[in-house]
Amino acid sequence: MLAFYALDMLLLLLPSRLMITGHEGDLMHMLDASLRMASGELPHVDFMTPIGVLGFAPVAGFLALGFAVGKATLLADSAMLGLMLPVIWWLGVTRLSRGQAHYFAIVMIVMMMAVVYGGDTPTISLSMYYNRWGWGLTFLLLVTILFPPRRRLGEGWVAPLVIGGCMAALAMLKVTFFVSLLPAVVLILLAQKQGALLLKAMAVGLLAGGALLAWFGPDFFLAYLDDLLTVTKPSSSRVNAGASLTDVVASAKTMMTSVILFAAVVIFRKSGRMTQGLVVLLLAPAFAYITYQNWGNDPKWLHLMVLYVWANLPEAGSRPVFGIPARQGALMLIAAAVTLVLPSMINMGGTPFRVVAADAEDFAPLELKGGVSDIWLPERRVEDIITVQALEGWPTLSPKLEPVVINGQTFPDCKLDNSLMAQYFGMARQIEALDNVRGRPVLVADVLNYLWLVGDVARVPGAAPWYYGDDAGLAGAAFLAVPLCPVKPDLRSAMLGQVEAEGYGLEEVYRSELMVLYGLVKPAE
Repeated sequence: MLAFYALDMLLLLLPSRLMITGHEGDLMHMLDASLRMASGELPHVDFMTPIGVLGFAPVAGFLALGFAVGKATLLADSAMLGLMLPVIWWLGVTRLSRGQAHYFAIVMIVMMMAVVYGGDTPTISLSMYYNRWGWGLTFLLLVTILFPPRRRLGEGWVAPLVIGGCMAALAMLKVTFFVSLLPAVVLILLAQKQGALLLKAMAVGLLAGGALLAWFGPDFFLAYLDDLLTVTKPSSSRVNAGASLTDVVASAKTMMTSVILFAAVVIFRKSGRMTQGLVVLLLAPAFAYITYQNWGNDPKWLHLMVLYVWANLPEAGSRPVFGIPARQGALMLIAAAVTLVLPSMINMGGTPFRVVAADAEDFAPLELKGGVSDIWLPERRVEDIITVQALEGWPTLSPKLEPVVINGQTFPDCKLDNSLMAQYFGMARQIEALDNVRGRPVLVADVLNYLWLVGDVARVPGAAPWYYGDDAGLAGAAFLAVPLCPVKPDLRSAMLGQVEAEGYGLEEVYRSELMVLYGLVKPAE
């Protein structure tokens, strides 16, 4: 396990530059939030985000130590896995067979050290790493709960620490995991008659919560709650991160994962393993909802199903299920789960080698203000602006949106196509040329607000790194840049709607082929 970990670290940290081939928007969201933290700002209090402080703190810590952004993120992955390695080892020697322990360790190391969220597209991406961290914590938590100890090596105090610590970490990382798993964890422990373990784990969680409350103060947690409530509103742009819940559970692409879950319930119940069947049934909603809330909808929980069915194979003479001997049915279930999750596993496991083998040809450096970048992006995405525009007389790109009209001027019906970086670099250069605007806070009426990272533009106090449809940032901005072709036309309309609703005036300062820049006139008190 340590050798595998060391090899991954060597492969990832050896190159002096990191060639990113996908999800630049999520990359800039992460860098915006992490660099804000590294400069002393606190999530929720100083800027809006539904991602917990643990989602950015490890990266921000390495940035504060002077590492470039690519290395800082990879070191954060390595540090998180390094903290988990003792627990992985403990679970392997106390709960799992040798084969199961090796499978579990490989899955954890591959998942935590990947440079892609998962899926089956061979990209290199720093995006959504916190989802992989969340799955890693979930695996530690559930293996501790679901697998009875074979050896009682520190069981009385390690198990409560792992359960309570993982739940507290999930609450401070991405609350989707915490809320989805909490009812299942409580009910499973009660079903297993593990009331004492539940009380100890709750005590650990409460102690961790109390320590965090003392460290951050109540205002931090109230602000965190407010951010979470904001993204649950129907008007939020991020109610779900990808496919609908129905599609995650029952589309042609995902239906087999649901079949595996419920087939496991049937096999366990028919073979007399009633508690195991109940456990899977209780976890099914949590697995579905977490997958629904994670971009890419990657069902990483299939690894847990492989381990759980493997550890609870029915006896050879168990009652047949649908005419198939229960043991053979369980083995078929394991084979099906491995088959479904294998493409994502191979994709994640191959990223350290792709990082080393990446060719710098056709790539250009991501030049951030302050010179802290070791990231390179596809040259065309940095230099060329490509848009999609509706043809005259044909349906609009966003039929549900009203045309954007400001001060009698109608904006074109168009949006960007993989040109996010080029547009922001272009807008930053144009703003830098304006003496009365340069160095002042400029808010962008779009999904992202990172002009301050790429040009001589002040950071907007309180602005959300990722705009979710709230009003974060208006009060701290001096100017509003309205792109002619935004990344998200619906969010441009949402922000402009809030500008109007809150009584701000817009005075045109500058107009170009990329944007119209307005001075924000504050409403009268």
